[in-house]
Amino acid sequence: MTGFKALVFGASGAVGRILVDYLMKCDDYSIVTVIVRRKIERWETMNTEKLKVVLVESLDFLEDNLDKIKEYVPEIDTYHSVFNTLGSRVKLGEEIFKKVEYTYVLKSLEIAEKYNIPHFSFCSSNKANKDSMFLLWRIKGETEEELKKRKTIKKISVFHPGILLDRENDKRFGESLSKWVPFTTKINASDVAYAMFTIDLKFNNNKNNQNVDQENNYEVIENDEMLKIAKERQTN
Repeated sequence: MTGFKALVFGASGAVGRILVDYLMKCDDYSIVTVIVRRKIERWETMNTEKLKVVLVESLDFLEDNLDKIKEYVPEIDTYHSVFNTLGSRVKLGEEIFKKVEYTYVLKSLEIAEKYNIPHFSFCSSNKANKDSMFLLWRIKGETEEELKKRKTIKKISVFHPGILLDRENDKRFGESLSKWVPFTTKINASDVAYAMFTIDLKFNNNKNNQNVDQENNYEVIENDEMLKIAKERQTN
């Protein structure tokens, strides 16, 4: 079977589930593997030859035994892309939040490093800042600082969305209010997902992406750029 193979962490979340939709609809991708704790209904009607759902009790294997990925995805060394759209909530406490937003992200990158997967994409926040007084943005900022240090993977793409406007799951009161506040940075989850999909497809189709460019292997896609990509989709 030819085509690109993608591994997605966070596939049941607001951005992740739409990202899977785009990957599944694109003929350039032959396999889309999601590692999740629960299935969602929309996957029941998708092509089971293309969509591989790996159910796990916990993602702690990323921290405790990373080699299990080879059991879950035997052909992992033939994959082209790893996406991480995982997210946690501050109210669950700093320990859990940091495990999801920092440890799991870096461990999922280690999968790409270990198995020579060329492209890693991470959905962060436009407020990410390692010096922030707010836990949410500080941890995301610390995660990004670590990602910047990794020079063995061909490309790391970090996405900086603003407030998400259209969560299909896990509605958040603060976001619901903020979407009515003028001059705040906002974006639809579907537009974030489309930008992640588009940039990955463009990278994989670029025949010049053969070697690691250590000086330019890290990129940040800001909210405005994602909106531009989404607008181009609407006009084509």
